[in-house]
Amino acid sequence: MTKENTSRRVLFHRYFTVYNGGTSGGQIKVRDSFEHLRASKKFVPKVFFNPQTVWFDNPGNVWHRYKESSDEIKEWTPALNDIMFFAGVDWMILSPADRIKPPTPIVNIAHPRHIRPEDKRHAYLQHPAIRITKSSLSKKLLDEYGVNGPVFVIPDAVDPADFPAINDMPNVDVLIVGLKNPPLAKRLYRKLRWKSFIKARNLNIKLQVPPKLPTRNDFLDLVNSASIVVCLPLEANKGAEGFYLPALEAMVLQKLVICPFAVGNVDFCIHEKTCLMPEYNEERIMEAIEQALKMTASDRKKIISQATEITKNHMIDNERKALIELVDQVDDLWQTHFPGLVHR
Repeated sequence: MTKENTSRRVLFHRYFTVYNGGTSGGQIKVRDSFEHLRASKKFVPKVFFNPQTVWFDNPGNVWHRYKESSDEIKEWTPALNDIMFFAGVDWMILSPADRIKPPTPIVNIAHPRHIRPEDKRHAYLQHPAIRITKSSLSKKLLDEYGVNGPVFVIPDAVDPADFPAINDMPNVDVLIVGLKNPPLAKRLYRKLRWKSFIKARNLNIKLQVPPKLPTRNDFLDLVNSASIVVCLPLEANKGAEGFYLPALEAMVLQKLVICPFAVGNVDFCIHEKTCLMPEYNEERIMEAIEQALKMTASDRKKIISQATEITKNHMIDNERKALIELVDQVDDLWQTHFPGLVHR
């Protein structure tokens, strides 16, 4: 018998309308979840693309290859034995009644910023689901808020095969990754260039602000060109991060990372152990950059070595195993936490 005949379907719903939406960390990690289940023997994931989705000719869209393939379904018609896998606004595919009483069990990726009433995903937290979040602090915040259903931590992970060979002779002294905070990134860039000029340092400084680079590989190549990588995640007043991949990616590439606290990065960003974690303001981040530039080779090597070691907790095989094990428990979890909604 084929896998299709013997495996249980997990339905994904994807919807995007922005040109480079496919290059986002969120899209990448939902795609990774799809691939994890695709590699399992018990599940067969299928993806439904919302009719409102706009298909730009963008090489960074990680869902392009599933379009018009055997992985795509043309109609959203969950069967009794299916599982639904949601992230972001995927709940929109369900009617209001089905959100309250889903036709099949739901696994849902959730982040602390969804707790904020102004977040467009806030209302979904009241609906029943088995939730995945990305850090220990994220789970604590979601549990304290009181989401409807159990919350499990599956940290984001990366596949070493996706990364370029580590550049031992980077030509960029400082790279500022500012997609999430362009105004601050530009101020840091201007100030750092001015300090470099007046102190005759002749530093090579690069800035990344919108628009995004075409693909993730382009971004990883940019990070690989630098010695010091300054990461600017979402600020607390914007809900902070569910995880924040760029800092982890820079650690995998053995860069000295500067990254303020962002909730989701708490388990791998550890101040003066795996990176520098200044307060999230211009003055403190500039001080951290100066500290990094003046750091001795041995101190820098120690932090990079410890960062490299912690990235081993975030390898793709760990994520795949944890996700498959969780989805394999869906029926028991659903029956335990939502006994009135048992369908099988």
